[in-house]
Amino acid sequence: MMSDRQLVPLVVLIDTAAGCWHAATFDASGNPVPLLRSDDGNLDPYLGQPFDEQVSFLRHRIAGVLQRGCDRLFARQMKACHFVLIADGDFPEADESVTPRLAEHFVQWMMNPPVVYLRAPQGFKVQDAGDLEVIAGDFPAEIASIVQAGLSPLVALQNDAECWERIAAPQR
Repeated sequence: MMSDRQLVPLVVLIDTAAGCWHAATFDASGNPVPLLRSDDGNLDPYLGQPFDEQVSFLRHRIAGVLQRGCDRLFARQMKACHFVLIADGDFPEADESVTPRLAEHFVQWMMNPPVVYLRAPQGFKVQDAGDLEVIAGDFPAEIASIVQAGLSPLVALQNDAECWERIAAPQR
């Protein structure tokens, strides 16, 4: 059975300094479509935990973001064709291996749709595709061009609380 849903990338911006995330996509014209956001500190429960618990917490929290993002896409007659996780650096006060371990986990365990985990400069200030470092996964040219074109307008919307559905942090 063919789906008539528009295939789009589901993009999650991970603001490591603020410990928050924003999930969005882009419409057929390349305009950002904000979906969900967390409050600052949403990712902070990993702080002070041993390595394995840091990775486990971040893996579960981000997997929940992807699930909710897919739910919001479905309601808009869209379907994720690629998961694009973009962190603006490594996680503060975490072992340096947390980021690559987390990235590899998503690439290995979430194959459909495929995942790419990218590192962007602090604040997501991206001028060209070279500013996005692939940590793990495949970043096909068609997805890269959509993300590259829409990232700056998407980042500009991060502080506009009115255009995002706010998700409260689940209790851990």
